[in-house]
Amino acid sequence: MRAVAKIAPREGALQVIDVPEPPAAPGMVVVRPVGGGVCGTDVSLFHWYSGVAAQYDPSFPLIMGHELAGVVEAVGSGVTRARPGQLVAINPHVNCGACFFCNSGRHSLCDNRRVMGCHIDGGWAERVAAVERNVHVLPAGSDPTVTPLLEPMSVAVHAVVERAALQPGESALVMGAGTIGLLHLLVARACGAGPVFVAGLDADRGRLALAEELGGIPVNLDAQKLDAVVRGIAPRGADAAFDTTGSAHALHPALASLRKGGRLALVGINHGATEFDTLHAVMDEQDLLGCRAYTRNTWLTSVALLPGLAASLRRLITHVLPFSEAEQAIGLIERRECIKVVLQPDA
Repeated sequence: MRAVAKIAPREGALQVIDVPEPPAAPGMVVVRPVGGGVCGTDVSLFHWYSGVAAQYDPSFPLIMGHELAGVVEAVGSGVTRARPGQLVAINPHVNCGACFFCNSGRHSLCDNRRVMGCHIDGGWAERVAAVERNVHVLPAGSDPTVTPLLEPMSVAVHAVVERAALQPGESALVMGAGTIGLLHLLVARACGAGPVFVAGLDADRGRLALAEELGGIPVNLDAQKLDAVVRGIAPRGADAAFDTTGSAHALHPALASLRKGGRLALVGINHGATEFDTLHAVMDEQDLLGCRAYTRNTWLTSVALLPGLAASLRRLITHVLPFSEAEQAIGLIERRECIKVVLQPDA
């Protein structure tokens, strides 16, 4: 079968290669992907940044892709939760289930965690095998085109629902108008939050316009003062803020726009050091929350939210490309010429 693989630990080195099809081993589910999303982690793997290399350290060739969904083709012995023909999404985090963090329900912190498409083979392939407990059967009638977004949406669900515990009627601020930022907007709105501000740059004008259409209040940081916009509508400041950018430049305005006792959830990954004045966080008792991926339970919430958010999720998918154009997909992301790119097997 054909698959998109990182073939060496260096810049680029991304190729479509032939690999054996995965067997339906005991406890495993073989899925024919309907598409695989491309995200910032894939861009980092493409460039082989030192921090990524240290974090994942895979063997090569590595089939990439961790935003996985498709149709079940075969199941191994002992599998009871999925059957051929069902549309499923795949949690790519393979946890040991035995360490302190797994037993505490903090699966993203598992001491032995392996991520499909990062540590081990992922889903940019014509077939992919996943352990049964990581396969989530989707509601009947689900739109296959949006199913690859279940993985990044689970990142937003974990931050909004589980870490920041955003409540109905609370105000929220999302730093960043990319895919993850817009997904935070959708999840916050689905939780009954409002108003929800989405902050971006002048280069994000199209994304900010979409954020407004999706129910958010857009803020162009190149033309508007964030604190003034937020407090003009929510006088105390935002109840919770979510930094989806990973940029050091986002923390100061986010904290300044946060109310006393507010929560700042750190979602985006910064590849360098970040410095900020902690005085206001101390004096105003603001909580800083690290948010890493999701837990197994997060996916149950994401699947439940899918039917109500499907129409909005479709609007985030701006490009669908074949595997052979994987590098072009990465270029679209780097040039901010897309929102979400989905790769599909070549026709």
